[in-house]
Amino acid sequence: MSSSSNIEKRPGKLALEGIRVLDFTIGGAGPFATKLLADNGAEVIKVETSTHYDFPRTMGPYAGGVKGVNRSAYFTNRNSGKRSIAINLKKKEAAEALKRIIPTVDIVANNFRAGVLEKLGFGYQQLAAMRPDLIYISMPLQGSAGPQAEFSGVGHTLNVLAGIFGLTTYEDGTLVGPGTNFPDHSVNPGHAVSAIMAALIHRERTGLGQYLEVSQLESTMNLLGPDILGYSLSRQNPKPLGNGSAVHAPYGVYPAANNEWLALAVESDDEWQRLASYASDQSWAKDAKLATREGRLADVATLNAAMEAWTRDQDARELAAALQQNGVRAGLVQNARDLVDLDPQIAAREAFVTVDHPEMGPVVYNAAPYKLSATPPQIRSAPMLGQHNDEVFREWLGLPDEEMERLEKLEAFV
Repeated sequence: MSSSSNIEKRPGKLALEGIRVLDFTIGGAGPFATKLLADNGAEVIKVETSTHYDFPRTMGPYAGGVKGVNRSAYFTNRNSGKRSIAINLKKKEAAEALKRIIPTVDIVANNFRAGVLEKLGFGYQQLAAMRPDLIYISMPLQGSAGPQAEFSGVGHTLNVLAGIFGLTTYEDGTLVGPGTNFPDHSVNPGHAVSAIMAALIHRERTGLGQYLEVSQLESTMNLLGPDILGYSLSRQNPKPLGNGSAVHAPYGVYPAANNEWLALAVESDDEWQRLASYASDQSWAKDAKLATREGRLADVATLNAAMEAWTRDQDARELAAALQQNGVRAGLVQNARDLVDLDPQIAAREAFVTVDHPEMGPVVYNAAPYKLSATPPQIRSAPMLGQHNDEVFREWLGLPDEEMERLEKLEAFV
């Protein structure tokens, strides 16, 4: 597999066809990064074992409500288009068998703690000796050096360490964070893929590989750039705002009828006049003190209480549509059914695709959130655990039957 023409523009083909990835990642950020490569045509081989498989396989929702390592939609959406091999790298013979594929691999990815893969013989220096132009990306929680390099964690850990919970909490101290979405599905995989693409371009130009490191904590901290800059100038911590804003009001999420919620943002005095005109029968709409931004910010708690009283018994979808028609920023807080079945913009953008899975049948996947005119990405089924052992070891590496049988007796393929 030559690196000299792997990333040339080839209309009609996927952008990363010809790129092979050995994927040791688990959880969220790492698998999501390699999923982006797979969706664009890279040949991604996910390395698992039946005793220590990627833990999202044990997380629901499950197809038909039936639990199983091959039935998790959570795992499926993060691992579309990949192949899975089940192999016990603690067995020397298994590790040696897998190393036979390294000369054909362009990218190796992992998000383990520093030193884990080195102990198994799959560190950068060990593999670069077999493939000198290898691109090797490591995504440890807090980097590979420093007093906390050995610490492990997940997306919620990063939300706390990076300061996100400190900004999204409420004034009364209630801690409400954004889930794992920002670290695991935004900045960390985004930075990782950007680094990989830069390394591929560099290799195309120079023939040289690279070792890449993405500290997930440092990556996540990029979300707080304005707040960190603000502290550096004022030496005052940003005020925790929950869903609110320091400069706009009303601004937040307000209860509506039938357990639905309405998001509302008034960002100028002109927008306030539009809102007040629509709700002209409300006493707050006639309050002259609220006509200015300063007046509205002066007592946000009272203003929010008035908004809640007004929205509480209304249909959120209908109210959002009416406010939008009147030039007010508003929207329904949507659930999964709204997104998949009802949202006209999402449908028009083809943001979801349905793909057949070998065990679950038709599965709804997120489509790629970007459009490539010449080489559009393709969402393909996520793999079942160990589904591609024969393809990788028999077909690609050409291991004879007797060698496969020997490895199976040694419990290398588990």
